[in-house]
Order: sequence, then C-alpha cells, then structure tokens
Amino acid sequence: MKQWIELFRSIGKEIYKKVAEIAGSNEAKRVIGEGKFGDNTVYIDKLAEDEVINGILNSGMACSILTEEKGWVDVKGKYPIVIVDPIDGSLNAKRGIPYYALSIGLAFDNTTESIGCGYVINLANGDEFWAIKRNGAFFNGERIVSQDLKRISVVSVEGLKKETELKLLHKIFMSFYRVRQSGSTALDMCYTAVGAFDAFLHLDRARIVDYAAAKVILEEAGGRLYEWISENPFECEISMEKVRPFIATPAKKLIYKIIDTLK
Repeated sequence: MKQWIELFRSIGKEIYKKVAEIAGSNEAKRVIGEGKFGDNTVYIDKLAEDEVINGILNSGMACSILTEEKGWVDVKGKYPIVIVDPIDGSLNAKRGIPYYALSIGLAFDNTTESIGCGYVINLANGDEFWAIKRNGAFFNGERIVSQDLKRISVVSVEGLKKETELKLLHKIFMSFYRVRQSGSTALDMCYTAVGAFDAFLHLDRARIVDYAAAKVILEEAGGRLYEWISENPFECEISMEKVRPFIATPAKKLIYKIIDTLK
C-alpha cells in the first residue's frame, strides 16, 4: 500500500498549491452544481476533485472511486475503493478560514473495517497525516506516538446545529473545559490522533467521505472510533448514505471516561 500513499501525497501537494491561490475568493465559492451527497458543489470542490480523479487515472492504478461531488466513478474494477473528500471543510475554504483538508482513504471491500490506508493534508498549512494498517500512523513524516491522557478537557465536535438536542449540548459544554467546532471532520480526527484534541464527538449522522482516511490514521496512532456513547467499535458499510454519530478517542481506554461523562 505504500505506492498508494505516495500517489495520494503527490496528488495532495498539487492540490495544496492550486487551492492556496483561490481559497477565500469569489471564484472559490462559485456554485457550479450539486454533489452526489446533496451539498452544493462549488468551484474549489471541483478543482480539488478533478485533480484527485485525474491523478488516479494517470497512475494506471486499478480501483473504483467514491467522491463527494461525483459519487461513484469506475476506473478499472470494483476494488479497492478510493474514498475521497476533495475539500473537507469547504465552508472554511470558501470563506478563507485556514482549516480544510483533502481526505483520501483506500478500502478493499465494502466495509470500513477493510480500510487499509489513509491520507489527509491540511490544505491551509500543509500538515500531512497518513497511515497504513498495521504499519503505524505518521504526522509530517514522524511516527505518531499513542496518547496517554489522564483526563479529557478539550474536545472537538462536529454537527452542532439548531436541531441538536439542547440537553445533549448542555451536558457537553458543562462536562469539558473547552469545546471546539472547527469545521473539518478529517482534520479534527487527525489532530485528535496527535493529541491536539482529547476526543472528537460527531453529533449527527456521518458520511464515509469525511472520516474514512482519518479512521485508519487515528486507529494506527492507538485510538479508535466508537458507537455513540458506547464501548462498541464503530463500523459500517461503505456507501453514500449518512450513518450514525460516533466518538473518536486518541486512546482506547478513554471511551469509558467519555461514557461516564455523557450518560
């Protein structure tokens, strides 16, 4: 799988250069259609997505692609599946807020358990995260060391909306020292893996393109994804459907502290 990571890194570096030129501009936020996951497709999304698809096609690798804007793209076979969010945090990118990412995961069947490697690049500052299953996770070329946290004080969340249950919001904000919603699931999970956040709470239904790559990065760093307020690992089929909320921790034992806090 090393050749896949090298391919994803080369694609990421090209997108990093191109996106930097237009992030926050009127051209970046120009709506050009609707993506297969239901959100508006804007120019900056399409720019990044085209770069990923063309990079994979030019590589000659056999695969299929699931991407946020075009949905399923057949290349040279069903498996492996390249799972792409060309701009995770596109609202940030459109508005010039420096926190958005390219996320690429690689799965070998139709379940998240089969994700074998993942790559995420912060397109605002160039931070790179990648992992190969059973071979560790890396941050800017350095192996990520498993976090040994004694307590959970700073958590990142995704999915804070006006529809979010007020009782849950009150519990979260009263339970942790600081709560952040930064706007990119992939980056929040990766920065949780390196200890910048003590945990990540995805409050609403999740999309595979947002978390596929970060899942294997977090797990190879010693963390895990869990079902919402549960000690059961979070796994699902790879599809275009939104699924369940989840919790990500940088160390497996921390889930018990979060469950005790939120119940």
